[in-house]
Amino acid sequence: MKVVIAHRTGQARVVDLPEPKSSRGCVTVRVSHSAVQLPDELFLLEAAPKSLKRGQDGVPIGSGASGTILDVGSGVETLKAGLRVAVYGLPYAYHAGQLVVPENMVVELPKKVNHEEGSFAGQGALALNLLRSADVRLGETMLIFGADLVGLLLAQLVRAAGATPIVVDESDYRLTKAKAVGIAHTHQRIDDQLVQTVTAVTDGYGVDSAVLMRRDQPGALKGALEMIREGGALVLGAPIRESVDLPTLREKGARIITAAGGGPGAGDPDFERRGSMYPRPITRWTVRDNMACFCAQLAERKVQVSPLVTDRVPLDRAQMAYEKAARGRDAVLGVVLTT
Repeated sequence: MKVVIAHRTGQARVVDLPEPKSSRGCVTVRVSHSAVQLPDELFLLEAAPKSLKRGQDGVPIGSGASGTILDVGSGVETLKAGLRVAVYGLPYAYHAGQLVVPENMVVELPKKVNHEEGSFAGQGALALNLLRSADVRLGETMLIFGADLVGLLLAQLVRAAGATPIVVDESDYRLTKAKAVGIAHTHQRIDDQLVQTVTAVTDGYGVDSAVLMRRDQPGALKGALEMIREGGALVLGAPIRESVDLPTLREKGARIITAAGGGPGAGDPDFERRGSMYPRPITRWTVRDNMACFCAQLAERKVQVSPLVTDRVPLDRAQMAYEKAARGRDAVLGVVLTT
């Protein structure tokens, strides 16, 4: 079958690999659509020449897809053959024609959600985990630095939660996409106009939370600390290169929160591979719960993905999509590979 790999040359290549074998606790999925996670997958391609082991030509890349269950392994309790599903998480979900994925990393797609939308369930879970980490409440305001796909999904989820998102990104192209999905407050830079918007929307108190989505947005950390209210939450959704202004941080009494992955369970072999569950009273929202919740928001049309998809490319031509994405952030936003 066709698989997209991060090749030792630093490029994406499509190669033929054997179909994965079925396994206990897993389902076999015939992939329909596979969502490219940008910019993360570009970072993986850049790192490939140094990160690959001796003798490796490449490793599969990708993390989210949708399709139909072909077969159900022993021990699987909540899924059956024929269901339309979304899957998420390396090393199980990658860009390929067929996947074998543990039950805890698979959710059934609602009838009103198509395969293209469902392939973004993993990225939706990432956005939801950021929302929950910030503990957003009805009527609050969130400042989002970075209008990449996950940032724009987050902005829509903030709005769906009854709060107000303000998005900052230097790309006019991406802010136009933000407006296309109903985000009213958008700014290209940290300036007096942004301060005026924050002041007007928050009655001068400052935003309740700020999320940093990109590692290379100059001044975002400083700007977030300046515009956050006392006791607000600063959520790091990406590694940040700026140093924290400790006096301002102490003055504001802001909470710094690091949110990684799609929710509790992501990256935990006991949860992902062995199917262990966390006690519900302690962990209400696992990565699987977040995937399902995001799909429900799609079904209710509280979140839109289709207007954010800029490129739909056949899997065997995936290299073209990565080359286009590498040319610049204004080249692409949402990318779907079809099989």
